[in-house]
Amino acid sequence: MNNVTDSDFSHFKQFHSNFLKTINENDLNTFKKFSCDEGRIKHVFGFSFVHDYKISVGTNFKSVESAKQLKDDGNRSFQVDQFKVALELYSRGILKQPQQNTSDNEELSVMFANRSAALYHLKEYEAALQDIQSAFDYNYPPHLHYKVYDRKSRCFLALQQLKSARETFRKTLQALDEAKLSGERRQKWQRDIQIMLAMLDKNKELINANMKKPSTDKAQFKEGSNKQFPHASSVVAIKEAPQLGRFAEAGGEIKPGELLLREKPHCAVLLDQYSKSHCFQCFRRPVAVYPCPQCSNVVFCGKTCLLAALESHHRYECPVLSALWQSGASVTCLMALRIITQRSLEHFLQLRPTLSNPCKNKQYRSSDYTTVYNLVNHSSQRSTEDFLHRTLMAVFLLRCLQTAGYFQQQNENSIKSNEKTLTDDEKFIGGLILRHLQSLQFNSHEVSELVVKGKNKKSVFIGGAVYPTLALFNHSCNPGIVRYHKGTEVVVRAIRPIKIGEVVA
Repeated sequence: MNNVTDSDFSHFKQFHSNFLKTINENDLNTFKKFSCDEGRIKHVFGFSFVHDYKISVGTNFKSVESAKQLKDDGNRSFQVDQFKVALELYSRGILKQPQQNTSDNEELSVMFANRSAALYHLKEYEAALQDIQSAFDYNYPPHLHYKVYDRKSRCFLALQQLKSARETFRKTLQALDEAKLSGERRQKWQRDIQIMLAMLDKNKELINANMKKPSTDKAQFKEGSNKQFPHASSVVAIKEAPQLGRFAEAGGEIKPGELLLREKPHCAVLLDQYSKSHCFQCFRRPVAVYPCPQCSNVVFCGKTCLLAALESHHRYECPVLSALWQSGASVTCLMALRIITQRSLEHFLQLRPTLSNPCKNKQYRSSDYTTVYNLVNHSSQRSTEDFLHRTLMAVFLLRCLQTAGYFQQQNENSIKSNEKTLTDDEKFIGGLILRHLQSLQFNSHEVSELVVKGKNKKSVFIGGAVYPTLALFNHSCNPGIVRYHKGTEVVVRAIRPIKIGEVVA
């Protein structure tokens, strides 16, 4: 990816420009003497202009009034069969609805239920089922359960999951006991459901035949995986040479189309302009978005991705996300931060003694932080100005961590965001961020999405990611491979025959 620190920054660009006005040649000469990243971090943080800089904490941008208006607008669109419009309005309302008290989210549950109805009419049955479950999760009123159970049953019917449909129709019958219906309407509901159950009971063989089978859509390596580099095929050998560094080489004859690598990222960051259209965790486009309980800045494809984000990076990034985006920091800078926020401080402190002396014989896995830590960064070739620019960005990101409470998990007496000195832990983490700002310049990759409009196809850049194994593959002006993405996972295949001993690039 491009040199991120040379991008057109907004707030950070001004911050950097103003900082340069406060230092002189002696300050630069002093900075030039530092040979380690932690020393650079400590020195730059020591300037009052830097340690007095405040990071703004964004509000959650949620509103009861806005959410209610969007729900009402969605209801009006639904009533005139404008289901796509209703879907969009309900989704916006769901993002706006505050979640201050998890035991009192009736409005949110109703919006999920209403959106499930729009999705059902749009034949988005899987998404409708997810919304129905969300309605229950947020305490949908018991007297309305019969409606969503009935809709759930019909979604299962449409998906030919007949056993589940039969079980859910029975739950619909039970839910009628709580319904606030007149005797006549209740009897009509009961008759209709009994008819559906009778029909399904007559087709038990069909029910068993239509039980959903697990998906097996997972491409496998033709000759198995590489023992030391398990994300790559065994036909790919990782070699090392003085001039080339580490690189990939064909250990056997490779045919066009052959799968060479499947790798999930060590970390991946979505561009902010796609934060409302793509899942912030897996990068897929959800039919129906799922909200963060705290902010309206991002969306998720469902509860699983939301919890994965909240249990790692988003719990720290959420309060400072607006500040990060407004700073103009590019996706590579945000990746340097994400490498840290997705793991606890304790995780890095435990690894600290081994970082300078890694085990060379262990498996090279993308989830292992040491693989990212040891990516080449070409620090010896950097100018003082380059180091100063990156150090200031690292300190800015460190200030975001301080503001978000990242260091308080280790020490309740951790310094506040307006203190003028750094703790040892903060210097250590700041040094790691600076290290990654250097290495990601050469070792990060764009994450793209194929957009098809009619006969036209276009690959669109939607985010950035770190793939430690893919980072070992060199660039070539005459490539023999192609890469594409499934969400955040990268897949690499050969596009021409590659002979034994030939560089795979």
